[in-house]
Amino acid sequence: MKADPLYLTEVQIAQRLGVTVNEWKATAVVLERQGLPKPEALFGSRRYWPAVRTFLDRRYDLEPQSGQGNPALDGEERWDLADKRSAKRRA
Repeated sequence: MKADPLYLTEVQIAQRLGVTVNEWKATAVVLERQGLPKPEALFGSRRYWPAVRTFLDRRYDLEPQSGQGNPALDGEERWDLADKRSAKRRA
């Protein structure tokens, strides 16, 4: 099984986003001013796809809202207390 590449060409990014290469290149110029990761010279002038995806997710408020980065990790669950409360209600 072949893993997805991490560094993508402008053509590959345009394909993933469902736009033409020219549309992507014009949009990327504007988005770079807003923080879109720039192409990396060390990787053949390709963009790091996970960072591009994260940038776009943040742009559309799709990142976790918790300060911890995951709203599910807001503290230790106390299932023993929940079971005791539930048993009292049934009694």
